Amino acid sequence: MKEITLVTSNPRKLEEIGSALAEYNIKLVSRSFDIPEIQADSLEEVIKDKIEQAYKIVKKPVIVDDAGIFFKGYKHFPGVYSRFMFASLGFSGLLKLIKNNQSAFFASYIAYKKSARSEPMLFSGKVTGKLTNRVRGKIKYKMPYDNIFIPAGDTRTFAEMTIAEKQQYDHRSKAVRKFCKYLSQQI
Repeated sequence: MKEITLVTSNPRKLEEIGSALAEYNIKLVSRSFDIPEIQADSLEEVIKDKIEQAYKIVKKPVIVDDAGIFFKGYKHFPGVYSRFMFASLGFSGLLKLIKNNQSAFFASYIAYKKSARSEPMLFSGKVTGKLTNRVRGKIKYKMPYDNIFIPAGDTRTFAEMTIAEKQQYDHRSKAVRKFCKYLSQQI
């Protein structure tokens, strides 16, 4: 069984990504520490910097994840600032910014770095849907947008779904599957 290290301080990401990787006979181990995020305009810039920082600490095959939600009607917002916006505004402030059934999408990147000399590999995933005008499901402070986002093709928020149900739709699972396909071709 192949082993890869995920750097995250979010146990929910470990659970979701580990569940997806298990299908491919890949064991996920975790290192829990925060990686300072650069201020950048795109998720790609942020994830490339994060993977380089993570590899310098872990010094073996490593993955990191970064995601953002984007509300239709706002230019690239909250995007790379999703965590900051929630920390600043909370649910009550965010709900004031959105209209019920407003379109939105989640974008996610998994970055993989095999060795010190290898270039990072990026794998993306995206899911479209709509926003609710109220918080639904069990509150998830580490992934708060799951409480207000309904993926296209369903009537429930991500927070109202099991991990397996969420993985049928979500952006992170799509990125992980692309990563697993790449990795299976390297063996």
